[in-house]
Amino acid sequence: MPVICIGPICVPWSVIPAIVFFLWKFAKPLLPKEWAERVEQQMTRFMDFLREKGVPGFGKKKGAASAPNQAVSAVTFGEVNHLTSAAQLDELQRRSKQESWALVLDFTAPWCKPCQALKPRFQELARQYPKDCFLEVDADEMDDVTAKHGVMGLPTFQIYRHGEQVTTSTGCDEAALAKLLSEHLGAPTEGKKGQ
Repeated sequence: MPVICIGPICVPWSVIPAIVFFLWKFAKPLLPKEWAERVEQQMTRFMDFLREKGVPGFGKKKGAASAPNQAVSAVTFGEVNHLTSAAQLDELQRRSKQESWALVLDFTAPWCKPCQALKPRFQELARQYPKDCFLEVDADEMDDVTAKHGVMGLPTFQIYRHGEQVTTSTGCDEAALAKLLSEHLGAPTEGKKGQ
């Protein structure tokens, strides 16, 4: 997938329409009414074309309608798990609220070099926090979850406690990631599996 990387942050090309639509709100009142209507008609046709072609970020994935009915995958504390569905994330947030552990999300993609560089450190940190749940979210496979959580650049790390987001950070380095976790999860404890 084509991306735009600026320093330690990679942005997939699929967020460009969101930026264009944001800017359109300001440009539309400045144009004559008939021009604005024509531009909107052309953009609607273009968006429909992208949906038909299955371009990520422009519509539901095939099989997405059946995802809520799928069984929620179990997770292993003390290691990095891979998010399999939006239903799994909802269930983990519910459990986090009931059982008082943190949920740490790493929004990543295989093509994102900064994401891949941070992956070993994220795995090491998951082992140091065995009582909390660490999840890797593939931004390409889980574009609906990525959009819902307001992720506009990769890598993005989000921490949830009691089902609520407590912090988010985009493009941090290894030291900043470790500091972010220690600020919101406490001091790391070496160990194997917590649950």
